[in-house]
Amino acid sequence: MGGALTQPAGAPPRRILIVAGEASGDHHAAALVRELRARAAVDVCGVAGPRMRAEGVRAIVPQESLAVIGFSGVLAKLPELFAARGAILREMRSFAPHVVVLVDYPGFNLRLGPQLKRFGAKLFHYIAPQVWAWHPERAAEMAAWVDRLAVVFPFEEAIFRDAGVDTRFVGHPLLDALEPEVDERTLRAELGIGADAPIVGLLPGSRRGELGHHLAPMLEAARVLVARVPKAVPVVALAEGFSTSEKAFARFPEVKALRGRTRAIQKCAACCAVASGTATLETALFGTPLAIVYRVNALNWAIARRVVKLPRIGLPNIVAGAEVAPELLQADFTPARLADLLGGWLERPAELAARRAALAVVRERLGGPGASARTAEAVLELIA
Repeated sequence: MGGALTQPAGAPPRRILIVAGEASGDHHAAALVRELRARAAVDVCGVAGPRMRAEGVRAIVPQESLAVIGFSGVLAKLPELFAARGAILREMRSFAPHVVVLVDYPGFNLRLGPQLKRFGAKLFHYIAPQVWAWHPERAAEMAAWVDRLAVVFPFEEAIFRDAGVDTRFVGHPLLDALEPEVDERTLRAELGIGADAPIVGLLPGSRRGELGHHLAPMLEAARVLVARVPKAVPVVALAEGFSTSEKAFARFPEVKALRGRTRAIQKCAACCAVASGTATLETALFGTPLAIVYRVNALNWAIARRVVKLPRIGLPNIVAGAEVAPELLQADFTPARLADLLGGWLERPAELAARRAALAVVRERLGGPGASARTAEAVLELIA
């Protein structure tokens, strides 16, 4: 792709329908909309969260209503998911978009895409479903209805191209705006701690189900950790939009919690414990040593073990092709094991430095910034 595409003056707006079903997808889709508007007159509607709505996207379905966690969580959301699909199909008839952009959210979008293709619109998929982890045959299935696919991991390009999908590696959108909310001095002032106190970041996840599974063992681990390394300051990064009862922290005076400072905590911490997901990649890109943790209910775990084809689930490890961040999953995720792992790093600065150095390969393999701009150009090329 070359320079930025521009639309001729006076040309009618290009109608674009975007479906982004999770908070991370809303974030990446909003950045994409900004880049699209910088290049062309566009009229955008779709499944939109707060960031997309702030960019002027008309929400036919609010993204927040579709968030689910785990395989069994889909069952509870079935009425909302069916209603959303119906609203999207009705919008296809009345809005007649020039292109539909599906952003991640594979459980929903992989079923929706073939239905939308029947309307004759171009189908653009941004952020590929992780078929290399589960159901690899779906890469070939996508070739029948995806007109263009933009992938964010370099190894995905060959996988989908070999399956017959027009695929481009655009880089990862996290690199476009991976900045802490405040600098370290400000963060430490907000926490009321000195420069010599090592911060230990605790990121239990942004969904209610994740908080339920991860927060308690993290807090218990923090208590054990502080008893072992008294200077350590465990800090829980609270996700925006979710309330956490003060009672959850009442028994843990050694733990601090901040909202709206997730990336500052990721960058400034000596090390972190992070629930598996995009936050693990963010932490790795900051170069902060991390332990990847995850726990779900027994049914979801049983299904995952049958479906997932990878030896590791953490995104930094998948990108690196090696274990650059240890994984504590399900029964292995205990307060004692987490505290022992993080405590050992804090007590051995050389090992902590080695862990930090090992993470450099993650940033190297993801390339540079500009993913949103490259994706916008690819979308507009498709409907030129």
